[in-house]
Amino acid sequence: MALVGDDAPLFVANPGVTVWRVLDEQVLDRHFLYFWMQSQDFMRQVWAVAGSTDTFPYVSLTQQRKLLIAIPPIGEQRWIGRALRVLDDKIDLNRRMNETLEAMARAIFQDWFVDFGPTRAKMEGSPPYLAPDLWALFPDRLDAEGKPEGWSEVPLDQIAEFLNGLALQKYPGTGSDDLPVIKIAELRAGVATGTDRASRSIPPQYVVEDGDVLFSWSGSLLQRVWTGGRGALNQHLFKVTSRQWPKWLHYLWVDHHLPSFQATAASKATTMGHIQRHHLSEAMTIIGSPDVMTAADALIGPLFQRRVANLLEAGTLATTRDLLLPRLMSGELRVKDAEPLVAEVA
Repeated sequence: MALVGDDAPLFVANPGVTVWRVLDEQVLDRHFLYFWMQSQDFMRQVWAVAGSTDTFPYVSLTQQRKLLIAIPPIGEQRWIGRALRVLDDKIDLNRRMNETLEAMARAIFQDWFVDFGPTRAKMEGSPPYLAPDLWALFPDRLDAEGKPEGWSEVPLDQIAEFLNGLALQKYPGTGSDDLPVIKIAELRAGVATGTDRASRSIPPQYVVEDGDVLFSWSGSLLQRVWTGGRGALNQHLFKVTSRQWPKWLHYLWVDHHLPSFQATAASKATTMGHIQRHHLSEAMTIIGSPDVMTAADALIGPLFQRRVANLLEAGTLATTRDLLLPRLMSGELRVKDAEPLVAEVA
C-alpha cells in the first residue's frame, strides 16, 4: 500500500464534514476516499491534531496537508468503494421505502378512524372511493357523539398496556452476557459503546426484543419500533403491548396523540417534562366494528410488518458495513474474502 500525505488533495473543514479537491482517480478513487474519511484511522488523525476555538474544534490547513491515507491498488479501492456504497444505497432504499409504507398506513388510519372519511362521504352522497366490499362495511351515519354508528370510543390505556421500565441500577451488569440498557438516548440512536449494561436477571417482561413498541413518557417524548436487539427496559420508557389488538393500532393511536402529549410535557415547570398515567386514560381512541377492524388489519398490518422488516434489514446492513469498513481500510480483510459477505447481505 502507498501512503498519501503532505500535498495530498484532502481537505477537511471540520471533523466529520468533508470536502475534497479534484482527484487523480487513477490513483485515488473518490468513493474509497469517502468511506476512508469515515474510518477510525482518519478520525484518530483528525482528533490528534484538532485545535480548539471558543466554539468548536478545527483542523488547520497546515495540519490537513499532513493527514495520511493508506491506499491499496486502484482496482481494490474501486471495489471497496463500490461494495460499501451498495450497502449504503440499500440502507437508503429501505429508509425511503419505509417513508412510503408509513405514509400509506397513516393515510388509511387517518381517513377511517380519525376523519371518518367513508361515513362522511356516504352522508354527503359522494361516490365510493373504496372497493365495494370495503365500502359496504362503513355506516352511513354518525351517532350523537360524532363517530360512526356502532363504533366505540375507548381510552388509550384500554387498548394497550403501558409497562414502565425499571430503575436498572438495581440490576447492575455482571460483566458476562449482560443486556444493554435502553434509555431515551438508545431509543433515539441505538445501542452504542457507552451504553450501560444490566444483568439478565431482570424480570422477563422488562426484556425488550426486536419489534417491541417503546414510548418515552418523559424528557423527549417519542415512540419507536425497537430493532436494536435484545435489551433491558429502563425507567421513563413504556413497552407498549396489547393482548387484543394488533400492534399497528396502538402505535398509530399513540402517534396521533403524541403532539398533545409533547405539549403537556413541555408545559411542566420541572427540569424534565413528562406525562402521567391519567393522560393515557384521557386520550381517546376510536374502534370500528369487527368487520372494519378485520379489514383495517388486512390493509395496515402488512404495511407495518414490512416496515419493521426493513428496519431490521437496514440494521443488519449497517452492522455489516461498520464491521467491513475498518477491516477493509486497514487491509486486514482482502477483497476476495469480503465479496461473499457483501453478496450475502446485499
